[in-house]
Amino acid sequence: MIGTDEFVRRLNQGSRFRIQQNDGSETLSSYRFVPPPENASGLVDGYFDYQNPCLTIRKLQAKVEFFDDELGLGRIVFLLHLSGSRRIELGSAHQHELSRPTLAVFYQPQGRVKRSVWNSGANELSLTVGIWPERLTSMFGFYPICFPNFLGSGGGKDEAFWYSRPLPYALMSAAEQVLHPGIHPLLSRNYISTKSQELLCLSLSTLLSDGEFLSRPELAATRVEYVKTVVNANLKNPPSLSELATSLGVSAEDLSEDMRQEMGVSYIQHITNRRMERAMMILEGCSIPLKQVAYEVGYAHSSNFCTAFKRRFGSTPKHVRGR
Repeated sequence: MIGTDEFVRRLNQGSRFRIQQNDGSETLSSYRFVPPPENASGLVDGYFDYQNPCLTIRKLQAKVEFFDDELGLGRIVFLLHLSGSRRIELGSAHQHELSRPTLAVFYQPQGRVKRSVWNSGANELSLTVGIWPERLTSMFGFYPICFPNFLGSGGGKDEAFWYSRPLPYALMSAAEQVLHPGIHPLLSRNYISTKSQELLCLSLSTLLSDGEFLSRPELAATRVEYVKTVVNANLKNPPSLSELATSLGVSAEDLSEDMRQEMGVSYIQHITNRRMERAMMILEGCSIPLKQVAYEVGYAHSSNFCTAFKRRFGSTPKHVRGR
């Protein structure tokens, strides 16, 4: 595991901004990124903790048109663009103009360059909170399925992601408190850490309440695949539809509709189907008692199991075993 200093060095690799560490700061590891003086005035203040959400505050005024490159480390970034303008390029597929108060969430794959472009005379005031994808689960107890699986099969997804929407008042207000804290210096460290998590929570809450974000076509199939995976791993005692919906950040009604649209069955019927398919495999593969088979697929009483099995396959478990 790398330390915070090395993380910041890698984060700024390829950038034209000069890093200054703020010695003696009472906050988290605090750094200042200074743009080339011939290009812009202003600065970027960054408060970093490698394992936890990292906060940056950007206040820039461009003297001439210029750009800056930032190397991706595989983090999810929540960008609160408060005023001014900037163009962000994440490869040819993602080029976005920020010119009004905006909440943008993006994933910058490891090694992928993000280019920021400022026109001559442009200014910018913005905050960002960056976090590792796996930390979302450990912090909140669930992974927001409304995001793609940024971890990927090899530990890092290669495809960039971007979504933006108007910045809500609650986030504007929270950002103002960060910009004008009025906090005693002895409390600065805890304040920055707490406000970083607050901005992250408010951003996630905004996205989890955004119908356009949640109704993206690819999400229904993703949610259903997640449900199928959970059910397969917990056939004896699967979670309720409401519990699954909560973990996915959607309503039980919407998740039920996803199941019907993608699979043509209800959640309960899917559980029953999977139990019966598992029971058939057990019956054909070994000779354990029917009571044990019923228990293995989630039935407390073998009579209920036998009734469900016959309804599903048209024959009894004993008949299948005797073939």
